[in-house]
Amino acid sequence: MENEKAIGILMQEREVASTQNSTNLSSTDSISISAPSGDIDESDSMLGVTPLMAVHSSEDIAAEISRQDVQATINLEESLNKNRNMVSVQVLRVLLNKLLKQDKLNDEAAVAIMMNLKNSLGDIEKQLENERRQAEAKIKADERFAADPVAMETEMEKLQAVLGHKMNLMVKEQEARVRRDLLKTAGLSEIEMEEVMAGYIEEAMKLDQLLAGQYEKESQVIQQQLSERLLVAELASQKQSQQTAEVQANIAARKVALNELAVNNEILHKRLDALFQDYERTVLKLQEKHEAGLLKQQKALAEKLQQRRSDRLAAVERKKETERHAFCARTDHMMHADSLLQAFRDFQQKQSSKMNKLLTDMDKDEAQELESLMQEAKADRDRDMQMADEAFINKLQDQTALSSNEVSGLLQRHVTEMRNFTRIKESERQQYAIVLKERLANRQKRWQEEYGNMQREQKVLAEQQENTVAKVMETQTGLDEEAQMQILLSHHYSIQRLNNQLTMNKHRQHKLLVRKLNMKRARMADMRRQRQKGKNLKDEDFDKQFQQELALEEKLLQSEHEEAVVMLRKNIAAETERLIKEHDQGMASVIGRLQVGRARRRAAIQRHDKAIQQLEVQLASRVNEDNADRTADSLGTDHILQQHMKEVAQLNQQLQHSRQKQMIILNEKFETKKLLKERYF
Repeated sequence: MENEKAIGILMQEREVASTQNSTNLSSTDSISISAPSGDIDESDSMLGVTPLMAVHSSEDIAAEISRQDVQATINLEESLNKNRNMVSVQVLRVLLNKLLKQDKLNDEAAVAIMMNLKNSLGDIEKQLENERRQAEAKIKADERFAADPVAMETEMEKLQAVLGHKMNLMVKEQEARVRRDLLKTAGLSEIEMEEVMAGYIEEAMKLDQLLAGQYEKESQVIQQQLSERLLVAELASQKQSQQTAEVQANIAARKVALNELAVNNEILHKRLDALFQDYERTVLKLQEKHEAGLLKQQKALAEKLQQRRSDRLAAVERKKETERHAFCARTDHMMHADSLLQAFRDFQQKQSSKMNKLLTDMDKDEAQELESLMQEAKADRDRDMQMADEAFINKLQDQTALSSNEVSGLLQRHVTEMRNFTRIKESERQQYAIVLKERLANRQKRWQEEYGNMQREQKVLAEQQENTVAKVMETQTGLDEEAQMQILLSHHYSIQRLNNQLTMNKHRQHKLLVRKLNMKRARMADMRRQRQKGKNLKDEDFDKQFQQELALEEKLLQSEHEEAVVMLRKNIAAETERLIKEHDQGMASVIGRLQVGRARRRAAIQRHDKAIQQLEVQLASRVNEDNADRTADSLGTDHILQQHMKEVAQLNQQLQHSRQKQMIILNEKFETKKLLKERYF
């Protein structure tokens, strides 16, 4: 009967201890899990909640989150580049459809031009992907980076920047090839070719503006998603830490209660101390056993979930590829580029919505699987701990002369201590969740501010370039309105591409800088833990020295980070200068090409005028000869006059047709130019 009473109180202790760990991770504080949209790379299987199962300290969690941030950003860039290539081909197809309808182009030439661009862009993607894989394998195999993951990340970033710049240059080369194909393969005149390319550039600029908006929107979603994963991981880590602390608190509370019973009784104190030491060893071994078992189970679960994610993403990517082909087939016969871009916008939003739902579901599933695992592990641990407690109570009553009231009082005091512990820890948990949410909100706010600053810097750069091109336009007095409009359009297109590239590069490099900082902090935290294991807690001098060393290490780390920020700004400034130089060279090429074309057309008109003058001289000479010989056949004279007038009429008709065609083009472009000025000035 006494044992039943003691065990009843013991069950109260377990209920108290369970209260502090009863919160479900997948629904803690109304956590919602969203996900970024966009195409999925193989590396996306290493994103999500699953990789966070292997880390437990706040420093390690921050390092893993920043790794996912960098990887998700790279995946987003690759997705947008892939979509840009796909839609660029369809834009060209729309323009060629117009030429087909006007009988200015045959089907064979149209197919050849479009397939040249499509295959070339596809080859570029494959080539750069192979180069990336080979370079990454070489970097990972380099012994210099084996023990320095931060240096390896730096090399990876350099590689990403080089490949991104290379892709932009190769895409520009393909646009120049389209220009040549329109002249040679399609047989268009120079004026017709420039008209088609002006349309292509205008729509490509709209596409880049659309992609810039998608990049900003999806980057925000990525940040929100990472914040939510961080919240889940931090609360899970805190729960595990509190379970360990609960064991220590349980042991400490029992010792206090036993010491109170043995006051002024040395014999009883020795017996209780022996029982307590045996109990403590048993409990600590059980805790160590369950922690090791939990780590093993988490690893197995992570492998299973990672494979599940990889399989689901692979299936979705195959479906998305089929949808891309269907999109191209639907838009192959479109005649208006605006309709094409609207169709792409709808297509992208639909795919993003589907991907958002999939990634949201996968993150929630992973969080729930983790929570279920932790609950099961805790239940197993509690059962073993309860058995250890029951064995301790039995020994306490069998091997001591304590009465049932004394044992019950002992257990009741222990229940009170654990309730106080639970109350304190629950308050700490709630406060921690509030602080963590505030930190995440500030993190999101800082990201928005930094992104806004980048956008303002890009705007200033664009305004400077607008002033520059305006001055250049003032010096090009010999160019007609159509040529000036083409220069203006080419400038805006080039600046839009430059801004997109700079935004992505700055964004990615900033994330990598944060990643490096978090990696160093995680490594420093690991060193601290290793050193603390061998530390004598009673050695105050050692503790003081240890704290001083930690403060010095943090100071050095912050100093290194500040130097890295300065270096990042210098690198971005140098990159901006290089891209602007490439832009200026491109604009000089455009102006030169238009000047040469204008001179070539002027020379053709002069040749026509000279031919007319020569015919007039020949006619005058023939008339003089006929006046000297009135006996000549009048029919011969009439034939000469008729032939001359016919040739003159043909030349005049050609000139008039050319002038009318140019006027039509100028009128069509005039409205476009007005829209461009309203949009950019």
